[in-house]
Amino acid sequence: MKKTLLLAGVACLFAANAANAEVKPYVGLDYNYSSFGMDHDANTALEDDYNNLSLIAGAKLHENFGLEAFYQRSLNEKNTDPEGDKFSSRIQAYGVDALGYLPLGCDKQVELIAGVGLGQYEMKYRLQGEGSDKEEALGYRLNVGAQYNIDENWSVRGMYRHVYLQHSFLNDLNEFSAGVRYNF
Repeated sequence: MKKTLLLAGVACLFAANAANAEVKPYVGLDYNYSSFGMDHDANTALEDDYNNLSLIAGAKLHENFGLEAFYQRSLNEKNTDPEGDKFSSRIQAYGVDALGYLPLGCDKQVELIAGVGLGQYEMKYRLQGEGSDKEEALGYRLNVGAQYNIDENWSVRGMYRHVYLQHSFLNDLNEFSAGVRYNF
């Protein structure tokens, strides 16, 4: 249900482009390096650093404001705890961010970005020879970064994100991302 609502929201963003010439939709792809802060017991068993990719769909609703939806997923990571038990784990997340843009210079090729958002995070983990389980948490996201607009259609972006996760052995997440955007 949540994914359906997310996709419907993205479709509305693209449909709004026909109604308002100010709205500029875009899609993107980001590489993310994610580092989790975990409770001690989980930290010794599960990997806390993940490499993952994000698919992005968003729109600049104004020169200084935009909305963005994301879906990200990591590769499977393996870890061995101090007792010799072998674990594998991966993360995935989806959500939305509201972003503020501050264009710099006369040509406005460089933009500083700050934002807030919500994300649903899920870690699936498995002990070798045993069953698997998952941990889900809602995350409050704080974003800061910069974007360079190469031309009218292409831009590159770097971001730092801190995510506070609720009700989980996953305490927080620090994430660095670099990506590309195609603007319609």
